[in-house]
Amino acid sequence: MKLIYKIFIAVVVLTGFWSCENEENLMILEPQEAAFAIITPEGGSSTILNKATPNNTAITFTWEKVSYGTPTIITYTVQFAASNTEFAAPVDITSSTSTHASITVAELNAKALELGLVPEEQGTIDVRIKSTVGTTLSEPKLSTPITINVTPYRGELPKKDLFLVGPGTAAGWSVTSNNMPIYRDPKENAKHYYTGYFNKDGFKLIEQIGFWAPAYGTNGAKVQYRATEADTDPGVFPTAASGYYSFELNLEDLTYKITPYTGPMTTYATITFTGSVLTGDDTGWAQDVPLVKSAFDSHIWKVTQTLKGGKMKFRANNSWDVSWGDNGGDILVEAGKYEIWFNDLDGRYMFISMP
Repeated sequence: MKLIYKIFIAVVVLTGFWSCENEENLMILEPQEAAFAIITPEGGSSTILNKATPNNTAITFTWEKVSYGTPTIITYTVQFAASNTEFAAPVDITSSTSTHASITVAELNAKALELGLVPEEQGTIDVRIKSTVGTTLSEPKLSTPITINVTPYRGELPKKDLFLVGPGTAAGWSVTSNNMPIYRDPKENAKHYYTGYFNKDGFKLIEQIGFWAPAYGTNGAKVQYRATEADTDPGVFPTAASGYYSFELNLEDLTYKITPYTGPMTTYATITFTGSVLTGDDTGWAQDVPLVKSAFDSHIWKVTQTLKGGKMKFRANNSWDVSWGDNGGDILVEAGKYEIWFNDLDGRYMFISMP
């Protein structure tokens, strides 16, 4: 009985020690009252980014150490924000447990473009450091912010699918039906092409079926980008009369060219595609999948198909007498489900990923 009593007392004492220890772990840490500063770079400093050296260090940030009143591991996070926004939407750039961090040319360029800076023009970014510790209920501390000047370069544009809309197109002013895509250059994402029939009165381009923005149109001789529906609505790419036109668009320098098409106008009874994409091996070359001809333009064809990873070509009238590929060679395709568009006037094609 005495032995049981002693064990009970020991458990009570140990439990008390454990509770006290956890209370210490839950203590609230408060950072120093005085603000801490970014040491380098100085506010107002300027950086011109060089596309030829993407892996070089663009900026090294250093800052004062923050005291939380007791030894602890502090995490510092460099944050960017669009200037004059009071960090309403801060962007975390990099984190460190030391009081310095570097960012490469490519990283800084990407963040600058995301924050709305214009390529080849000097813009400003607000910078601050946020310090935190892992202890429960600890209070973060923010540095005094600075503003830096950055001149970004044009980064590689992401792939964009662009669709026709407007009185000159099969869709009319609908953004939900009959919106044909134009054809992105397979090697340069900024360049897009379309050769085909248009009614008069022109067209615009949308990025997403069902939405009026983002969109592209004209502002005089230049391309105007409309990011949201609240932005100014651009003018139409002009087609003064019904007929066939060749259209070229460059999203990097926001230029376009549209001219009457005067090339060959061969009419084909059928367009099909064939290749290992149908079976995953060479037996696929013995099969053909027919595309459906557009009722608006007899030179535009379409089909939706799930493909294996592999090679393929388009051909006319189920014959190898007339066929199209990638500069004469096979077209390489990753596995997936696609809406496949083909233009028999210029041999261009588009694969739009489907869910």
